[in-house]
Amino acid sequence: MKALFSVLFLTFLILEELSFTVADLQQENSNEKGECNGYCFSIFKPVLDHFVQLKQSGDKNDELKGNINTMEKTIKDLQSQLEMNEKLLNVKNEQISSLRNQISSIETTLSAVSNQLSECRKTDVNLKISESTVKIKDEISDLKIYIESIKKTISERYDRKENLPETCPSGGSNGIYELKPRGMESFKVPCVSPAPGWTVIQRRFDGSEDFNRTWADYKNGFGDIKGEFFIGLEKMYLLTKTQPYELYINLGKVDGSSGYARYDDFKIGSEADSYELKSLGEYSGTAGDSLKNHKNIKFSTTDRDNDQNKLNCAKNHGGGWWFIGCAYSFLNGKFFSDGKRESVERHGIYWGSFHSYDYQMSLTFVEMMIRPKSL
Repeated sequence: MKALFSVLFLTFLILEELSFTVADLQQENSNEKGECNGYCFSIFKPVLDHFVQLKQSGDKNDELKGNINTMEKTIKDLQSQLEMNEKLLNVKNEQISSLRNQISSIETTLSAVSNQLSECRKTDVNLKISESTVKIKDEISDLKIYIESIKKTISERYDRKENLPETCPSGGSNGIYELKPRGMESFKVPCVSPAPGWTVIQRRFDGSEDFNRTWADYKNGFGDIKGEFFIGLEKMYLLTKTQPYELYINLGKVDGSSGYARYDDFKIGSEADSYELKSLGEYSGTAGDSLKNHKNIKFSTTDRDNDQNKLNCAKNHGGGWWFIGCAYSFLNGKFFSDGKRESVERHGIYWGSFHSYDYQMSLTFVEMMIRPKSL
């Protein structure tokens, strides 16, 4: 930089000297002035251009030196950060090494605990097996006792059922009895008098039971044997096929008057025969014979029409019966407590010969009973 300033200073002095010389020359000879200026400029221009280039080079050198200084500072900062990162990396490596040592220690501990747990399980399994064996033995012993108890109960029930009567006992009091006819399961029925041994198969007296039922209901029976009920056609068939039975029908009106109809050979067919009324035998009684015309007639219900009418008598009358086309008697009709059936209502309970075939009249009491003819 000092050399540059020296050159510039000398240039300035030379220019000043030249200015004085030129002034003198101007005074002497103005014509020569123009020639000297052009000549002098041509001589000194290269020198001046060189000085300008030197100055520009100096400026560039200063800029480069500034950039070099900046880069040197940046390099120092990066070296400092690198040293710091190396220190942090060393710390992390130490931490990782410590964690690995801890993991190794934990794995060793887990292995020891696992071995201990395995031993404990073996011991626990042995204990459980022993306890289970004792428990199973106790359960087997309890089951043996229970089985013996069941055997005893079955034996007692079997003996009791084998000793059940086939029909209502002769000379017994009125009440509910369990019967066991041959070839049938036992069932309970009411047994009543006027004479000993009668089994009630149907009863009506208060309208508590709806008798407008399906074929299945009439087959299996329905109602409450302590109240209104129908024993079931299948039971009636099984009973009457084993031996001759009598049929006794007790009838009552709303005014308290009563009558009965008795038949000495009552029998119905199987379901395959639609529980046909096979036999009635001889009639006796005070109510008149309103069942004889129904002999050899199949039973009908609202969903099983076996009558001889184009219409469904069971649906029209509202109950099951041995309908012809339709009936002289119908003991499964609607119950009317005042003993009168309105013309628009379903048919009531009637036995034509007992109330002069007035079908507006409805009976308020009916009890159908059977018993073996041998009693």
